[in-house]
Amino acid sequence: MIASGIALGTARAAWASPRADSKRRAIDAIQLPPGFNGALAYGRGGKIEHVRYVGKADIEAGTMVSPATQFKLGSASKWLTSVAVLRLVDQKRMALDAPITTYLPDFRRDTGERVLVKHLLSNTSGIPDLLTRQIATEPELRTSTASAAAIVRRFAGGDLTFEPGQGWDYAALNWAILAAIVERVTGEPLAQLVGTLVLRPLRMSGTGFAQSDQPAMPSLAAAYASVTPPVRKMAPVPPFLAASGNGASTVQDAMRAAHGVFHGPILSAASRQELTTVRWADQEYALGGRVHPIDGALWAWETGKVQAYRTHIAHRLANSETVVIFNTTDMPQSEITNWVEAIALA
Repeated sequence: MIASGIALGTARAAWASPRADSKRRAIDAIQLPPGFNGALAYGRGGKIEHVRYVGKADIEAGTMVSPATQFKLGSASKWLTSVAVLRLVDQKRMALDAPITTYLPDFRRDTGERVLVKHLLSNTSGIPDLLTRQIATEPELRTSTASAAAIVRRFAGGDLTFEPGQGWDYAALNWAILAAIVERVTGEPLAQLVGTLVLRPLRMSGTGFAQSDQPAMPSLAAAYASVTPPVRKMAPVPPFLAASGNGASTVQDAMRAAHGVFHGPILSAASRQELTTVRWADQEYALGGRVHPIDGALWAWETGKVQAYRTHIAHRLANSETVVIFNTTDMPQSEITNWVEAIALA
């Protein structure tokens, strides 16, 4: 149907509980800004119960947002990376309490012996993010094909800005170091390993990595700084940042991931506990994502922002309810968070 010039698509389960009806009403009541492109969904047990597909995946081509549309995850990719690392922990190939030098013996020793894997996963390493600073003055890094190991050698040698575990810094370099570790341990590129350990076991066939060394994603939505006239806000992200921001997924796959990670057998009970244990309270940050309380219930809180893409995957840990919102029109993340909370409380 067409509402206020915006194309909407709605899917709903054949049966609906009172709870599902309240979530549907909450989703449908959200007043979307003009030109919104994306999706809003609610599900339980990894299955969509109500979804609202809105607008165009490609304005210039006239392609509508659909169940097949893929959206860049931004920092929600860290969550998938963390699950892959925890699978390696369950396989006893890695340990959260192991220092960097266990896996990267050439790493600067005085810091590498103090910074543990869990510090990287929780952004509490204290290693200064010289990489992000350099990208601002060396734009060629955005299209670089350098390996994560090469990036670590070049940028990870700075003096600690705080004692590991005693501060918090949302640093892309932490995740490049993690990628270098995982690739050293397994001999596989990070994107390939996440596919093997996470995406395929969870049947996430519509999820992959939007980067130059991976297959093209023809169903990837375009992202826009402006929709009238259309002005794209997209840029390549190098493979060495795969662990922190290069994932792309569909609404259905996001639902599958949330249920499978927190309620399925992909992780041991101990690893699920590690994934959701908050390490830095001011940020509600656990491993690779946040844990946020809503009305006394704890929700895994996976958010992402890259170029004009926005992602929010919220999952109620007690009973496998999931809210997914994707947007490709550069919205304020805070507004999307307010929508998620309204749906969660409905």
